Amino acid sequence: MKKKFVFFLINDNMRQKYIFAAILNHVSMLKKSFSIFLILIVFQNLYSQKAVYQLPIASLTAITNPTFFYTLPKTAFKVDVVITKTSNIMGLYADFAEKLLGITNYCQQNTTEFHLKNVTIAHFTIPDAKFQFVAELSAEQIKSNFLKTLYKNEGAPDLQISSNFEHSLADILPDFFKNYADVVLQHTYETYTETKIVDGVVMQVPVTLKNITKKTLAQQAQEAVDFIEKVRADRYAILSLAQEVALEVEAFEYIVNQLNELEKKYLELFTGITVFEDICETVVVYPEKGSLILPVCSVVPNAGFSPSMNKTIAYNYYLKCKPQLETEQQTHFRETDASSLKSRKNNGYSIRKAVPTFVSLVHGDSEDLLGVFPIYQFGLLEILPPNLNSFEIGKWSYIY
Repeated sequence: MKKKFVFFLINDNMRQKYIFAAILNHVSMLKKSFSIFLILIVFQNLYSQKAVYQLPIASLTAITNPTFFYTLPKTAFKVDVVITKTSNIMGLYADFAEKLLGITNYCQQNTTEFHLKNVTIAHFTIPDAKFQFVAELSAEQIKSNFLKTLYKNEGAPDLQISSNFEHSLADILPDFFKNYADVVLQHTYETYTETKIVDGVVMQVPVTLKNITKKTLAQQAQEAVDFIEKVRADRYAILSLAQEVALEVEAFEYIVNQLNELEKKYLELFTGITVFEDICETVVVYPEKGSLILPVCSVVPNAGFSPSMNKTIAYNYYLKCKPQLETEQQTHFRETDASSLKSRKNNGYSIRKAVPTFVSLVHGDSEDLLGVFPIYQFGLLEILPPNLNSFEIGKWSYIY
């Protein structure tokens, strides 16, 4: 029994030594793994962009390295609206058109009407103030002059936005109609005889009295009618070949055209004229996510263009957007499914891609397609994984 006890005692001692050696070996492996883990963390912090924060950030956020700011782009539309202004202008002698010339179709009062002629749009990008970010640089990025490459970003192209203002009416009227003025004052002569006694002789002496009077509008109109009749008589004489000298074809056509044009100008003094003028206005429209109908302007027939909407819907014009990519499923996954699956959230760069969108002009019941345009506001905000050293954020944003 004594020898047997010694045998089991020796076996227990060996077993304890073996277990102790195994524990030491396991601890050594844990230390190595932990060291490698620490090295990887340090490497990650040194050689990649550390963190990206959306502005405004919390006051307790600790940022120790240099930073740069970037803003995501958003789409805007430059809408050029061409409105035709139709002006009906009375002639100087409109009140005598029917009486002296028998014309019944003439302008009896000045009127102005407006209607939309054409709409063209062009898209461009500007910084979106709602999506501003600050990115903290790593030591390696600082060493490699990472910001120098970013600042080469040219940003949005220069865009000139201007309006062609309405001209004064005198600038668009025909010169003859605008500058015509008859001689208002006229000289009249009155001749009579006076009886005078000269050296005892009674004599009848003629006397002429010169007076300056002002023509009435009816007299001026009559003179214009007389001139029209004279033009017609001269044209008839030429067309009937009543002149003594034969005219060449070119000279014949030239004289007849000149007489026709002269008659037309004088007739417009009675009938009035209609002037068409194109006015160009520019509006900038900013699409917003969740709003597919964008107000553009209103055109009231008797008032013209206005950048504001009118109470009468029939006068209003809108842009209708129809995105060709739905992002509801992606948004639902990010807000619901990802959290239920305990998916790790990214904390790298935030970017947004433009969504192709059909854009139409809507007026009343009519809808005209203007084209397909990329709109950033309808895109999904994507948060990329960190440590993307080769990712060119300057191509996706405005760098500041």
